[in-house]
Amino acid sequence: MDDDPGMAGYSDGETLSVLLHAWRERLDPSLGMSQKEVARRAGVSDRWYRELVRGRVANFSSEFLDRLALALQLSPGERLVLYLHATGRSPELPAEMAPVEPVEVDSNLQRLLDSQFPHPAFVLDRAWNIVGRNDPLLEWFPWVAHEENLARWMFLYPDAREQLANWWDDWARPLLSQIRIALARDPECRILWRILQEILDNGDARAIWETREVMELADGAVRRLRLDHHRCQEVAIQTSEMMLTCRPGARFLVLMHEPVA
Repeated sequence: MDDDPGMAGYSDGETLSVLLHAWRERLDPSLGMSQKEVARRAGVSDRWYRELVRGRVANFSSEFLDRLALALQLSPGERLVLYLHATGRSPELPAEMAPVEPVEVDSNLQRLLDSQFPHPAFVLDRAWNIVGRNDPLLEWFPWVAHEENLARWMFLYPDAREQLANWWDDWARPLLSQIRIALARDPECRILWRILQEILDNGDARAIWETREVMELADGAVRRLRLDHHRCQEVAIQTSEMMLTCRPGARFLVLMHEPVA
């Protein structure tokens, strides 16, 4: 079992109990948010809340979880993680626990990638492996030729911090939040567990992960790059992303070069 982190769980104990404690502790101490007070604000007994903290299986209603999310001042991403840990489903629909299968890039998908020229376009699987790309992506990011995993490059390759402007806030924190949501949605994704454990060898990655933060990147958010392709001048980009419904877990992304105001 030692080589199966997806089954054994993350060694630091990424449990709902740990998350609830972290979310409660970050609140303003003046609010006096003890477990008992959180339970009161969520409209349940202290005992009922303790059952949730202990990870006991129960019929937690959406109304209760929503009240709890409000009491703890959770972000939408954190609310999603709460639902996934407590009930195994998202707030809107039951989580689809599709099997982990390789994403195949056939000729039709490759034509779609190539049609995005001159914008870099690529396909990610659920473990953040780049499984398909067009030529502009390789021109912008030559490292793609020898490193297939986007998350691993971002945290384990020093050049990532040079190329991704405002690395910590604009790139690292959102990516780890996305990984936390993905693992809450599908804790059996062994490939992603292995990638995560590699990433957490990096001290900054571990520091971000241990905040238990779940942040979201706003649609249309502008981030910046400093690439050799642009003569190391800072350029602004927006990322357009869509899910490929015919390939479970796959995402199609396009980097749009935005003019600098």
